[in-house]
Amino acid sequence: MICDICGLETERRYALDLKRGIWCCPLCLHVYQQIWSYYSKKGYSRERCIAILRRVVERQKREGKWRPNAVYSTKSIEK
Repeated sequence: MICDICGLETERRYALDLKRGIWCCPLCLHVYQQIWSYYSKKGYSRERCIAILRRVVERQKREGKWRPNAVYSTKSIEK
């Protein structure tokens, strides 16, 4: 199965948005949960948090920082 966010092939995938059919790998789910816990307090919707997740993944891939085995903190996501 392929992650809709980062493109990683994985055995497990999780539904981020069933209405739009967005599925993700465990790492993207972990990062999304951190984004959601931070931004939901500011009133951001789930769709906006998914858009933030996509931008984070794209930026980190472009900079060569996206590592599928790493766990990111909320502070590193905010940058």
